[in-house]
Formats: sequence, structure tokens, C-alpha cells
Amino acid sequence: MEQFFPSYILLFTYSTIAAVLFAAAFFFISNVSRIVVSVLLIVGAICFYLEGVPVSIAMLGFGENTNLLSLFLLIPLIGTFMSTGGYLSALKEKVQEMEQKGGRHPYRLSYMLTASMGIILNYGSMAIVKRMAEESFTAYRDKRLSLNIMRAFGFCMLWSPYFVNVGLVLVLFDLSWFDIGLYVIILAVIYLLISYFLFAQIKFPEDPVVSNKGREKGKKGSQSLAPLYMFSITLIALSFLLDFLLPVNMLTVVSLLALVFPFIWAAASRLLRYYIYDVAEQVQNSFLKIKNELAVFISAGFFGMALSYTEAGTVISGWLFQASFGSVYLLSLFIVTVAIALAQIGIHPVIIIIGIGSSLSPEKFGVSPEYMAIVLLLAWTAATQMSPFSGQVLMTSRLMNQPPTAIIRQNYKFAILSAALLTTTLYFFRLAGWI
Repeated sequence: MEQFFPSYILLFTYSTIAAVLFAAAFFFISNVSRIVVSVLLIVGAICFYLEGVPVSIAMLGFGENTNLLSLFLLIPLIGTFMSTGGYLSALKEKVQEMEQKGGRHPYRLSYMLTASMGIILNYGSMAIVKRMAEESFTAYRDKRLSLNIMRAFGFCMLWSPYFVNVGLVLVLFDLSWFDIGLYVIILAVIYLLISYFLFAQIKFPEDPVVSNKGREKGKKGSQSLAPLYMFSITLIALSFLLDFLLPVNMLTVVSLLALVFPFIWAAASRLLRYYIYDVAEQVQNSFLKIKNELAVFISAGFFGMALSYTEAGTVISGWLFQASFGSVYLLSLFIVTVAIALAQIGIHPVIIIIGIGSSLSPEKFGVSPEYMAIVLLLAWTAATQMSPFSGQVLMTSRLMNQPPTAIIRQNYKFAILSAALLTTTLYFFRLAGWI
């Protein structure tokens, strides 16, 4: 509502609620996260105090990232409806039917499923595809397949408007998705090709073949995938159409659709009562599921707003300019490298991106906002591929029952090569005058 009808009362209200949520989440997160968010909160408060910012204004910092948290809260509603409507069951039966026909590559199919479903389902797609694999594929190596799914998830992170990193950079630099869409899709395709050529190098020391040949398969052709296609295509088409037509950013459009669209579709499909029941059950568990995101994103927003009141931008810009010797290419690599390094010690990419995005002016480096936004997207994607604290690595760790360090050892060559090639490709876009 505040995005469409700006109001200080609404802004202060949800900022206060965010502060209460932060206080509640603080006691449920890990010790590492607790230290990180405490530092952000203390440093932010000191910045506000030194700059003489009134408490009533500083309080608004707690609500700075509410738009990002809306994705974590509302995107799962889409997956809930797809489950309620039987769309996921129909998809699983289709996968089983394809497996029965033979000639299908389980790793290629799992990659395609994650890369397509992940566009709108985010982290949920990883668990869903893994469960489909366990119930459908006749033979596969579990750890290799799980890491393959994680890499497919990274494909979506580079361009999907339903991902928080894409929404964040668009907000930071006041861009429309269409300003960067063509370039990030090209980079995502290159990422896909890198995944394909480096797949053979995934070799875990103990990864026996899982055989499900004796498992009973679903009934052939029992459910149609047409409703799933219609739902997904309509949702994605509306996202881009409303982003083009409305004065608000894509982040707001996606959040609004995730909240409203499944209810409308459920009513039209005569599933509203069942969907409401499933949503009520999901809401009761939502706090514990996103407690870490609550603490990190709220404190990062507070910290980012505090930085914007200081001269940190000028200082950091000067330091980065010297460190990169005035080279845009070296600056791009430096930002990506710093993001990867800080992610290793538990500093969430959102903190890095907000810190850099709030402090740096693209014009000072002679680059466009679109270029800087994509650099930060690449930095986030690379950092989460290699961080033992990132959501996708932790999810993969649970899926394959292996420590995060084992996953990172298998994935670091892929992540570094992808980061270097994609950053270099982006720089060539700039040299060609495209961005």
C-alpha cells in the first residue's frame, strides 16, 4: 500500500513492526548470525548518532528492506497453490512417464526442472526436484544430482524477477527489469553452458548409484500439465506486463502478484477453501522458516540507510578506485572477489550488496547504473555458490546429507570460472557500447 500511496504513517508502522520482528528473531538465529547482525545494528546506530539523525527517522531504517522480506513471505504462496491444485503431482507423474520410456538423462532433466521451476519457486524448487528424482529416476548418483540441482538454481538467480537479489539491485539503482533483462539472460545462458561442460568434473569420493528400478511408477498420463503451464505462463506474463505499466518496481509487482494471483486462480479453479487451509498452515510456520532472513535483512537495511547519511560513499569510492587502478574491469572483478571472500565468514551477500550499492555512485566510475547492478548480481550469485552459510548450499547440504564444506570443495572451480567468465563477458558488453 505504501508503494502506491506514500504515507509516513504507513512507513513508520511497518518499520516499527520490522523492529519487533528483528528483536524476536534475534534469539532464534545462530551465534554467527547474531554477531553479524549485532555489528550492523551497532555501527548503524553510531552512524545515525554522529550524523545527528532523529530517532523517528532512524527507526525507518528497520523497514528499509521490508520489500525484500516480502519475497520470502509471499513467494511460497505460489508453491503452496501449485501443491494444492495438484500441479506438482501431475509434473511428478509426467517425469515418471518420461523415465519409463527410457533414454532420459536424469541429471539433464533435473537441471531443466530446477532451472524452470526455480524461476518462480526459488528455494522450494530444489527440494521439490530432489523429491521427484527420488520417486521417479531409476538410477542416479545422489550427490552428483544434488550439486547439479544447486547449479541449476544459480541459473535462475542471474535473471528471475522472483529472486531477492534481482529485486534488490533494481531497487538500489532505480531500474526496471527491462533495463537489464536482455544482458542477464545472455549471461544466464553462458552460465548454463558452463554448467554443461563442467558437469563431468562432479565426482564425489563416495557416491554410489541409487537404484529405484523396483519402485512402482505412477499411472501413465493420469493428469494433464496444461493447468500448470497456463498458471505459470499467466503469472510470468503478468509480472512483466505490470512492471512495464505500473509506476512501481518489479519487486512490488512480484510481491503483489504472489499475494493476490494464487487466490484468484484458486477461486476460479474452485479450490479456494483448500488453498486457504494450506496457506493458514504455512503461515503458522513462516516465522521459524525465515527467522535468519528476518534478522539479516532488517539489520542490513538499517545499516544501509545509516551509511547513506555519511560520507562513506566518497571514502569507499576513492579506496575502490585506487585498489582497481582506475580500471572498470578490475573494479568489477574486485567487487565479485570481495563478495566471495566475505561470504566465507558468514557475511550475507545482502549486506555486501547494500553496503556497496548504498555507498557507490556508478557515475563516479564512469559506468551506467545497469552495469553496476549486473556486477552486483554476479557478485551475489558467485558468493552464494561458495559460501558455507548461503541458503542454497545449506539446502544442498541437507539434500545430500553432506557438510557444506564438501559441497564447496566440489563447486569452487565451477563458481570461480563462472564468476570470471561472466564478469569478463559483461565488461565486453560495456566495451561494445551496449551497456
